[in-house]
Amino acid sequence: MGDRISVEIKKKQKTLSGLFLKFAVLFCVNTVLIIAGNILLALIFAYAGLTLPANYAENRLTEYTGEIRSAGNSPEKWIPAGCSYGIFDGEGNWISGDFTEEERKTAWTKYKNENIYASSGNYYRFIRQENGNVCIVRYDLYMKYSWDALNRILPRPELLLFVLDGVFFILNAVFLSRYFAGRVNRQLEELRGITEKIGSNDLEFETHPSDIREIDAVMSSLSHMKETLRESLTAQWDMEQQKQEQLASLTHDIKTPLTIIKGNAELLAEAGLSPENRECTEYILSNVGDIEGYLEHIRQVLYGISEEHKETTVSCTRMVEMLRQAAAQVAAAEKIPVIFDIEIPEEKAARKSEEMEQSRGTGMEVTHRGGLSMPEMSGGEISCVPESILRAWKNVLSNGAERTDKELGIEVRIRLCIREGQKYLESAVRDYGPGFSRKDLEYASREFYSGDTSRHDRKHQGLGLAIAKRFLEEQGGLLKFGNHKKGGAEVKCLIRVN
Repeated sequence: MGDRISVEIKKKQKTLSGLFLKFAVLFCVNTVLIIAGNILLALIFAYAGLTLPANYAENRLTEYTGEIRSAGNSPEKWIPAGCSYGIFDGEGNWISGDFTEEERKTAWTKYKNENIYASSGNYYRFIRQENGNVCIVRYDLYMKYSWDALNRILPRPELLLFVLDGVFFILNAVFLSRYFAGRVNRQLEELRGITEKIGSNDLEFETHPSDIREIDAVMSSLSHMKETLRESLTAQWDMEQQKQEQLASLTHDIKTPLTIIKGNAELLAEAGLSPENRECTEYILSNVGDIEGYLEHIRQVLYGISEEHKETTVSCTRMVEMLRQAAAQVAAAEKIPVIFDIEIPEEKAARKSEEMEQSRGTGMEVTHRGGLSMPEMSGGEISCVPESILRAWKNVLSNGAERTDKELGIEVRIRLCIREGQKYLESAVRDYGPGFSRKDLEYASREFYSGDTSRHDRKHQGLGLAIAKRFLEEQGGLLKFGNHKKGGAEVKCLIRVN
């Protein structure tokens, strides 16, 4: 196809500059033809007697001077059309004619001064009659129509020529511009169609040559872009498939060690254990169940299986308790201290001391600070799938626990907030690590992004925040992350409140 386009392009070597030059030449030629045509039209009208030359009145006066001298007080027959006259005696007294009162005085003054120039481009002719009177004729040197009625309706012939020149000049510019614009637009329309198809990823089209070299060059570039985009989309598809296969393989590989952990934990649970060890075993089994839930969710996402969510309504107070318990479990498992800054109803405050008692002996330190009362929290409810919310929350907790300074632990802050008119339960985790880098802030919530290895103390697949974001968004929530103003990273889970 490329050879066929090249052959056709060689046959029609037109450029935009050549096209515009052709437009300019045609415009100038048409303008000259318009002017010449109007002049020719004026000559034809004059030859046919439809118009009178500018010196017509002057010539007629010269021709009929003798008749006017002998005509006495009634020379109207010999006065050319369009002229006015007046008869005066030797003393300047008015005898007859069609001058107005003011024109009589002006005409006699001009005669006395031998001044033939009148106002507005008119002239005077002074004729001494045989009877001693003076005939003063005022005439002009303008073209006229032979029909007097046309002189009253239309502008003078020379002015009419200028008007016609202007009208035809504008029409010439308009029609030529439209013609050449239409010719270029037909080529550009195909370019627009191609760009729209490329924009919508419709790459099943062929490019056809035009008769303009520059547009053909753009067409060739778009054709090359189409092929490049096709290759890019194919590579992207292959990459996505590879990611999906990696994730499927990862979930499958996790099942074996998870089954071993679960089996051994169940065996330990059946044995006689101390209360502290039994609590640790229960933590292990609880989190094994969560991991199995994660794997099932990932499998459903990979294979397009719709999960039947069991949505329920949970009070904000109950959700706070679940989030706090999950944070305590993760901190205990990682053996790091945790600081709680939670706004909760007063009736739940008693649970703090109970939780602190339960945390003793596990190597985990629990500290509470902040207010104990937030009346509006107890009145809110959350419609969600609690398991999905907890999955997201535990992923965020695990990321924070992994990156923090082990001696300082993590800080958990839970309270209500308003964003764009919507109430959310905001649960935030702050770690005391190096924080997010600029690249982390851009890509941290993407699958398989592992970030700067200096921020991690173990290998992982870069799925924590990506999975948390997906779980939250499925429940109408949001995931926000950034660096805390006092150092370290901070990730916020925003849970929509009814």
